[in-house]
Amino acid sequence: MRKVLVCAIVMLLFGCFARVIEHRYYQLDYVPTPKEMLNDAPYPFTVRVRDFDVAEVYRRSNIVYRQSPFQLHFYNYEQWAVKPEYMIADILFRHLDAAKIFSEVRRGIDVAEPDFTINGTIRALEEYDNHDEWYAHLAMNLNLQDNKTKKTLWSREWDYRKKVSNFEPIYVVRGLSELLELINNEAVADIDAVINSISAKPSAVVPVPKENPQEAVKIEELPPPGEIE
Repeated sequence: MRKVLVCAIVMLLFGCFARVIEHRYYQLDYVPTPKEMLNDAPYPFTVRVRDFDVAEVYRRSNIVYRQSPFQLHFYNYEQWAVKPEYMIADILFRHLDAAKIFSEVRRGIDVAEPDFTINGTIRALEEYDNHDEWYAHLAMNLNLQDNKTKKTLWSREWDYRKKVSNFEPIYVVRGLSELLELINNEAVADIDAVINSISAKPSAVVPVPKENPQEAVKIEELPPPGEIE
């Protein structure tokens, strides 16, 4: 009985003083503020934003951080609230809807096929550590497909990094949100130019827009991740 009592007391004390570690959940977010579009009214086309593809290493709830070119780490308790392939596609959907380029922007599969489809691939979504500096790192691409011809009308790649002000994951998530807003602003301007060309000259070959001449936004020029000690 004495042993049982001692064990019970130890377990009780352990339960009282054991540290409870809670998971923390994050999401990318911003309020879409698209630039002025080329057309005064939405173009008479519909578009669907598909769920994105994502590089396998980022296909997880755990936030990824990198400290060398050859090794990745995963936070145990810092996690995405929504899977990256859904989260980033949802934000692009909101941005396009706010931009009013198309008469209708869809996420789901409807009976009637939309005129265009936008899809993309997330190539990097991570915290990028370099000794005593942290960066948000977002790399992705987007494609615009004409569903009638099955041709890709536009495609573009991005690989952006931004230095964060504090060594906490929340600041990395904020930096990633700012990079995603920049990417979506540039993508929407490009898509607007493509659709404007289609509307003006339906039979013409659609040119791929050059870099968007919006206000210059400084993207960090980085050294590689911290060297292996």
